[in-house]
Amino acid sequence: MGRGWTKAVPLKAVVVAVVVLVAAYAIHRNWNALVRGFEELPLWVLGVALLLTVLAQGVALLMWRVVLADLGSPLPLVPAARIFYVSQLGKYLPGSVWTIVGQMELARAERVPRRTSLTQGVLVLAIAVGAGVMVSVLLMPFLGQETFARYWWAVLLLPLILVALHPPVFAKVADTGLRLVRREPLEVLPTWRGIGTALALQGVVWLLLGLQIWVVVVGLGGDPLPSLLASVGGYALGFSLGMAAIGLPAGAGLREAVLVVALSGVLSPGLALLVALLARGIAVLADVVVALVAAFLTRRAGDLPTPAPTSAPSPANEPLGRRLCPPHGPPHHSSGPPA
Repeated sequence: MGRGWTKAVPLKAVVVAVVVLVAAYAIHRNWNALVRGFEELPLWVLGVALLLTVLAQGVALLMWRVVLADLGSPLPLVPAARIFYVSQLGKYLPGSVWTIVGQMELARAERVPRRTSLTQGVLVLAIAVGAGVMVSVLLMPFLGQETFARYWWAVLLLPLILVALHPPVFAKVADTGLRLVRREPLEVLPTWRGIGTALALQGVVWLLLGLQIWVVVVGLGGDPLPSLLASVGGYALGFSLGMAAIGLPAGAGLREAVLVVALSGVLSPGLALLVALLARGIAVLADVVVALVAAFLTRRAGDLPTPAPTSAPSPANEPLGRRLCPPHGPPHHSSGPPA
């Protein structure tokens, strides 16, 4: 079909329609949590929690851009926001690949190679899970004995994650995966500076989301001081394990189960479960709001960049990663056969 249909149908209309459909599905799945939140909590608590969630999403966008730029394809803020926030709704669909698939297709309009988008999606997921495990391991002593008894094995994941995020190791794994899907190897390697910056930003994301939980806990009558570290550590652990759970839409069930256990020392089981459900409802609401705003920023198909011709040798025919951002160091050559 090529790009013919996009000349007749505005890309903005297509993206907005998809966002609205997925948003309606996500709200339908979490309707009870949203309704109960409005019934149980003062509006100011919900407002502060929603604001903290949106701030966390803003920092998450910065982290996403850092990783993409580190792989040689930097994007301006508005196109990056459009790609990131709209594709995030894919996590509410069954399966764990829709977010990355959405990013690949939307980023293609900004002339980001698919192999770069695919690699970046996997790396962002690894960084988010890695930072969450790091935060939860550091705060594990404050999460209660039951949390440690059930999830002590998360400590064992930390060295594995650090090894997997080592740039040469990740590049080797990424090249192998790209060969399996018949893609060219990476043109630009991730760097320690890029991964380190992304890990630090993701740590801020977990802090803001943990504070969101803490505000809800205090709003339900929890003790402010003991519940602070439990909220941050419990949410980081539950969310990161939920992200790593292949096949669960947005970590459904696992995230709430971990958070309930982590909050059991500061709240009754019933209130801890309510906090977990409210957290999911607030997250859905924030995701929908920012995705709709980002979708309306989508340019029309006629404004999309036209792919450069490939017939004559010119700077436009260089690999996109190299042309958009110089590589960090010498050119990278995959150790295996070309894809």
